[in-house]
Parts: sequence; C-alpha cells; structure tokens
Amino acid sequence: MSYLSGLTYDNLTASTTSSSSTSTSSSTSESSTYETYMTLMLTTLQNQDPTDPEDVSEMTTQLATFEQLELAEQNNALLSDLSESLLTLQGVIDNSAAQSYLGTDIVAVGDTAPLEDGEAEWYFVLDDDASNVSIEITDEDGNVVYETTVTGAEGANNFTWDGTTDGGSTLTSGTYTLSVEATDADGNSVDSEILMTGVVSAIDLTGDEAVLYVNGVDIAISDVQGTQTVS
Repeated sequence: MSYLSGLTYDNLTASTTSSSSTSTSSSTSESSTYETYMTLMLTTLQNQDPTDPEDVSEMTTQLATFEQLELAEQNNALLSDLSESLLTLQGVIDNSAAQSYLGTDIVAVGDTAPLEDGEAEWYFVLDDDASNVSIEITDEDGNVVYETTVTGAEGANNFTWDGTTDGGSTLTSGTYTLSVEATDADGNSVDSEILMTGVVSAIDLTGDEAVLYVNGVDIAISDVQGTQTVS
C-alpha cells in the first residue's frame, strides 16, 4: 500500500505545521514542505510492494508540483524582503530631500502662509482665464482681514499681501489663509488651486512622512511643488 496514497498539499502542510509546533528540534521546524515530501517518497519507495510497485510517473508529477510550490514560497520571501528594502530606501531618500529644503523658499500645496518680513505670498492656479477673481484673507481665528478683486490668467498667478488690513492697520506676523473664487467673462466658475510659499525653518523626520515647518505652518514633503530663490 502506498504511503502517499490520498496525500494532498494541504494535508502535508497541516502535518508539517503540527510537527513543527510540537518538536524541539530546529532542523524539524525549519524543514520545508518539499523536503518533507521527498522524505515520504523515499520511504514509500523503500517499503513498496515488489508485486505492486509505485507509479513513478505519478510521483514525478507530484514532485514537480511540490518543487514549484517550494520555489514560489522562496520567491515570495525574496519579494517581501525586497519590498521592505525599497521602503527603507524610500524613507532615506525622502529624509535626504527634506533636509535639502532647510533654509529654502518652497512652493507647496496649501492655502495658509506665514506673514514674514512684511509680506505673505501665495499662488492661485486657474484652469482657465478669469475676468473676476475674488480674494479673501483670514487670520488664525477665521476673521476676514483683507479682501480684493483681481483678474487672473490660466495657470499660476502670484499674489503677495503686505499685511495691510481693510481697516488700514498693518499686521507684522502670524499665519493667514487665502481663499479664491474665480469666474470667467461669462460668469462661469473657474476651478482653482492655491499654493503657499515660505522659507523652511525646521524639519521633522520622526513620522512616516517628513514634515517641513514654515514659520508656524506645517507642510508635508509630498505637498512641496518646488522652490523659489530667496531674495
């Protein structure tokens, strides 16, 4: 009678797992499914009935199947190690990029910018030409401190505020938020995106993603769009 009769990969895996959990031998716990099958096959051949020998072709097919499964397991392990290595490398690259921004005037996605050296600067990016762009600036408490109306061309448009409020007073510090509503000549709404600018004064590399500090504004490195020359 064949020792391998009715044996399937799932049954063999379960047997191997059970053996590994109860044995104190490191060699047994580390033996692979493929090696276990080879041991069983050799045992079967040694104890086969000479009058009813095993079907060698069937054994060969089963052996090839287990060999493929063994290779697949090894490949999965290699891919897992490679993925972890790539994540580590990406982290090193991101941290290096973050450190290179220190002291640099960046342009990043975001509507909040610091008032530094008497000005706060943004870009509003329009999907189309706009004949009417309503601009509103609010302080950290949400109070409107400045409003104006300008025109804008398709693409990036620079807007710089000198800290002067609608009431005529001059603000010298703090963080402020810009909002934009744009329409074309026919009164149709024009989509927009706001970018902020500022000089990076510090960086935080402790989290999953590097964070840049721009005078009170936190910017994720993935939001950085580019840099400007500090005047």
